[in-house]
Amino acid sequence: MKKVQNIVLFLSIIIGIGLAYISFFNVYQTDDYFWSYTTRKVGLLQSFIETYTTWGGRYFGYSINMFNPVFYDKSNILPKIYPIFLMLSFIGVSALNFKEYFIYSPKESLKKGFLLFFFYTALLVSLPEHYFWITGSNVYFVPAILSGILLYFLKKNEDTGKNIWFYLSSLLIIILMGSNEILALIVKGILLVSYYQNRNKKSLILLGIGSSFLLISFLAPGNFNRMGETETGIIKWLKRITLFGANTMYVAVKVLLVLPLFIKIFEEELKNISTKITFKKAVLFWSVSLLPLLFTSYILNSVARQFESIIFYFLITFSLIIFFKFEKIKKIWWISLFIIFFPELKIFPEKYAYFNLNFNGENIIMEILTTNLKEYEKQINGRVETIRNSSKDSVVVDRIKEVPRVLYFVEMASVNEKETFINDQLQKYFNKKYIRTEK
Repeated sequence: MKKVQNIVLFLSIIIGIGLAYISFFNVYQTDDYFWSYTTRKVGLLQSFIETYTTWGGRYFGYSINMFNPVFYDKSNILPKIYPIFLMLSFIGVSALNFKEYFIYSPKESLKKGFLLFFFYTALLVSLPEHYFWITGSNVYFVPAILSGILLYFLKKNEDTGKNIWFYLSSLLIIILMGSNEILALIVKGILLVSYYQNRNKKSLILLGIGSSFLLISFLAPGNFNRMGETETGIIKWLKRITLFGANTMYVAVKVLLVLPLFIKIFEEELKNISTKITFKKAVLFWSVSLLPLLFTSYILNSVARQFESIIFYFLITFSLIIFFKFEKIKKIWWISLFIIFFPELKIFPEKYAYFNLNFNGENIIMEILTTNLKEYEKQINGRVETIRNSSKDSVVVDRIKEVPRVLYFVEMASVNEKETFINDQLQKYFNKKYIRTEK
């Protein structure tokens, strides 16, 4: 087991270094401009009100984005250091929990943190949107890190009984309920199961806080404004059932392919947990992952970046179930390791491209080896300078020719295409009537 752990630890560190290198060429994109524009135009309070009433209920995730400094950060410093900071934060928070829950030394805890980072990266549906897009990382990656801090606070509250840890847990729950809907549902499910297992006053209060702020997030007028009703009756329910099946199948397959390696790497921790809880309790905690899958199918949402919290939670909880019944699956760990670095399996059309299985290992390697990242950054910066320095209301810029695989990038519409949200965001930010790319 130690040999396998050392192999994966080495790969995790190499991947981390590779992602840090790629980050040095990261730039602001799409919604980063939108949030900077709206905040400067109407102020923080009015921006929050307009977002909540017209766009959505992520009162914490959207609020962070309102502080996007693209207007002041002329040197593009934040996009280059922020992803690295968040990745190191994830590793650090993971290490903190390993130390707290399994009484490991700082060195062993940090090692486990890197190993968990390896699997987290491999499972990402959209690595560019999760790590390198500032607006996206604030809504999806930051809450994942905060949920790890919540686990630490809950453990300290359970062990010490001190009110400070209870208050901090309450605050983190309030924040997470307004971060993104998927993680909010997972946290709500965990609070429900925790109260079912341990019915005391503090557990009930935490559940009540979670439920109340979940409603504040979900009942935001902006959520209803964005819900499109294209079908009704039996057709809509058939689509929901189909989506639930497809989404669940995707999550299950992706997790099962890496499960042997995960169990091999974390078998000590799984063994430790399996001696403290029953198989029934393990199934109960795993079932929480079905709640967000049901929700996404209800709102007719297929696999995309918001599924990453589901997949990661599904992996951790389902691994314990498999460990109870099929521990020997760890013997084929080498297959999982091979699959993680296998190229993306492209079998679905562009509309359903997210369903293609991809574990990101090959993408990271090919980004470093084949993409001219410096040229990509130069082309993006050149485009921004052209728009900023133009005295005309209409600007046509060159298309980006060096397109990255891992860094987040979406091209705007050309002169012979219909305007997209990207054109609109840049037009508002730079105070132009018309911005397009060449044909």
